[in-house]
Amino acid sequence: MLIRPLTLENRFVRLVPFEPDHHGPQLVALSEQTGARLGTWPVFVAGTGWLAPWLETLRSRVAAGTLVPFAVYLGDGRFAGMTAFLNPDAGHRNVEIGMTFYAPDLQGGVINPACKHLLLGHAFGQGALRVYFHVDERNARSRAAVLKLGAVQEGLLRDNRVLPDGFVRTTVVFSILAREWPAVKAGLDARLAAFEGAS
Repeated sequence: MLIRPLTLENRFVRLVPFEPDHHGPQLVALSEQTGARLGTWPVFVAGTGWLAPWLETLRSRVAAGTLVPFAVYLGDGRFAGMTAFLNPDAGHRNVEIGMTFYAPDLQGGVINPACKHLLLGHAFGQGALRVYFHVDERNARSRAAVLKLGAVQEGLLRDNRVLPDGFVRTTVVFSILAREWPAVKAGLDARLAAFEGAS
């Protein structure tokens, strides 16, 4: 299982390797439009200069091979957010998809299924046995979106993370297995076809 920076695209979105100096300011501008919805994003601390230390963490994790982040663009070239592969484990062929944040006006539309189709397809195409998602228990929107993909909720990691603002988070764990991917892919294909038909 080889998870590395590359460009992934379909008819709805284009994922390119996240470049901190280029995409960081765009992410800040996007976050300023988002308000309270950003509250459960693990790196965000309202009223602070959260971006600079986060970008340094991002750089160090990329260098260590524990993070493969992407900037998300729409077909018209608009910057729409970011997403990432986290903690790829080639030995056990597991990888997490997370660190996902989209422009507020795009949430609930085609962007999430389009991005997940690309990321899941790439991971399973590279030999992943299990792709998993860690979601803040408070984030009902993200939990519903992951279930809508066809992921299975595995359980809770209670009080497992202390966030930058001091909040002690409980994490909900979801996963999709390689043997489940064909059915999940069929569901995503149908959702994307419906969006294409409506456009």
